[in-house]
Amino acid sequence: MQIGTSMQQRFARILRTPKSSLTLVFLPLLLVSGASTGWPLVIPHVLTALAGACLLELLIVGIGRHRLIWPSSALLSGLIVAFVLGPLEPHWVTFTVAALATVSKHVITTKQGHIFNPAALALVVSVPLFGTGQSWWGALANAPAFWLILLLAGGAFILERLNKFPLALSFLGLYFGLFAFAGLVGPARVAEMFRMPFVNAACFLACFMLTDPPTSPGKRDDQVWFGGLVAIVAAVAQLVGVGQTYLLVGLLAGNLALAVRRIVSRRSALAAAKARTAVTTNKLQAIASRQR
Repeated sequence: MQIGTSMQQRFARILRTPKSSLTLVFLPLLLVSGASTGWPLVIPHVLTALAGACLLELLIVGIGRHRLIWPSSALLSGLIVAFVLGPLEPHWVTFTVAALATVSKHVITTKQGHIFNPAALALVVSVPLFGTGQSWWGALANAPAFWLILLLAGGAFILERLNKFPLALSFLGLYFGLFAFAGLVGPARVAEMFRMPFVNAACFLACFMLTDPPTSPGKRDDQVWFGGLVAIVAAVAQLVGVGQTYLLVGLLAGNLALAVRRIVSRRSALAAAKARTAVTTNKLQAIASRQR
């Protein structure tokens, strides 16, 4: 009886982790988007992306740390790559892009962790490298419009679990606000940003990529400026004609700004600590000299 109770408690703890919560949300999205896109296209596409991300994770960790792990982060990165990348891409391209996502996480890092959202960086790099297309089919872009409710419900669940509502709301509010303002000048140019699949893509990014814990801030004030910055860069990138990667470019810009802020904050904290230590040392030396 105790063994069964212990296993239930352990399973409950696993389900409470952000990675498990995201996996649970992605499963219904995969079922609906796969049915609307076509399983003969989706199944090999998803499996290839998962293989590329996970095999590289197992290889890198196995060689570098000499141990075997469950590649939970790589699974999610591979699934996001599959969701965004067009399912008509050659399988070797899908495999390579997902593998690049894993490699970037281990190569482009600081002491605080990896800098860029792995899937976003790999997807952006894949455009000049392989000429890939991004359909965001996993964001229910091919499903009837009412399925957007499922995407938003899953997003709200994740945002609540991660305490990232300020981040997503600041991004979405400023993002659509900027396009609404731009529409006052040229409504035809930005009208599509308020339609499928562009709305789906923005919501998917806000809920599931922007909120990636290692590459997004935790404090509320930081979430607001981070989401706003990503929105501004993404909107400007779209308006100047960057192309299909405009959302991902905005996210990477936010990741870079956050990494710089973290480095500066850490160095400032270390400098302040050294200054306090020096003051304390001087006081102790002064007391010691008076006692002599």
